Amino acid sequence: MDSKSNHNLESYKNLINKFKKLDITTKEVTLFDVGVRGHFENPTTELLSFFLDTAKAHNLGECFFKGLKSLLEGKNKMTTLGSLESVETEVSTMIGQRIDLLLETDTEIIIVECKIYHDQNNPFEDYSQYGDQRRRKFNSEKRLIKLVLCLDGSISNDLKASGWYGISYFELTQSIEPHLAEVLLDNPYNKWGLFAREFLLHLKELDNVGDINENEVNFLNENFKEFTKLSAYIYEDLMPKIGAKIETDLNGSGLVDFICKQKSGKWNYYEPIRRFSNVNWTTQSDILLCIRAYDETVSHHINLHIGNQSEELVAKFKSLLSNYFPTNYSKTWFETNNTFWGVSWEFNNFNIEEVSKNVIELMRCLNELELDYRPSISE
Repeated sequence: MDSKSNHNLESYKNLINKFKKLDITTKEVTLFDVGVRGHFENPTTELLSFFLDTAKAHNLGECFFKGLKSLLEGKNKMTTLGSLESVETEVSTMIGQRIDLLLETDTEIIIVECKIYHDQNNPFEDYSQYGDQRRRKFNSEKRLIKLVLCLDGSISNDLKASGWYGISYFELTQSIEPHLAEVLLDNPYNKWGLFAREFLLHLKELDNVGDINENEVNFLNENFKEFTKLSAYIYEDLMPKIGAKIETDLNGSGLVDFICKQKSGKWNYYEPIRRFSNVNWTTQSDILLCIRAYDETVSHHINLHIGNQSEELVAKFKSLLSNYFPTNYSKTWFETNNTFWGVSWEFNNFNIEEVSKNVIELMRCLNELELDYRPSISE
């Protein structure tokens, strides 16, 4: 290896070591991350109203409302909140606008506007007027409390001047969690308790969506160019060398009427693959090598595909396989409307000589199937 290649490899090693030391911001996955609508405002508001409403069938009592009370009282926004009387969502104002969430106690009317990704450009003045009208309609002495629930709890100075308060999802969940934990001590098998815990975690992580610390930004600025070089080295230099090594071994292995055909690719955005077949075959059968990393080890798996498969062809291949290669494969499957049969072997290391040897032995079986048995079966 020349001095330039040695220098490049050392540079790549240093880059990887920097990455390992990087303090990366991550989030815990919840049930709400499974669906594509997890972060939308409407379902978030509806679930919040469900758990706030003590009349609903969650059997969690007032733990969510107690959390909201303690948060607001702790911020000295008011001395105390009264007893909860009702919870409403999508409340229509006089001009047809909709308030996300409205809570009423025996002493307050609480308007809550839930914001996640949208700008704070709602008709807040209309919401305020509705709250005042609702108080006057019932000749009520109840106080009107107006809240914006948003990612960081920050609201504009204009809203503050109009009597609105900003609270963050993280603050709200932190305040609710102790009350939920207390309820679950008495009823740990309540299914809604688990769901509520996941919901709170989801709300808490909303504040972290898009978070990136300064070290991560610095890492990008300082190393992105080196990263692109490393990526190019793996996919445009190293993997072609691995493919060429296996292709050379295949062509020199004495396989009958064999000229290697090779294709490159990538799975899951980063897992490099190479496909090997014979230019003399009339089908799309091939052998695929995929390199992947789990935990601290680099592993690989070899997939073999029989195109235009049939029960007779698969049975014959299994018979050939028993003569050349271990039959303890990981799994088998059908794909592309059952036109392909697949079989896979997994290995917990990557040794190029062993990989090449295994591909050759599998190719011996597949080549015999394609050139000798497929034509005779077709006849």
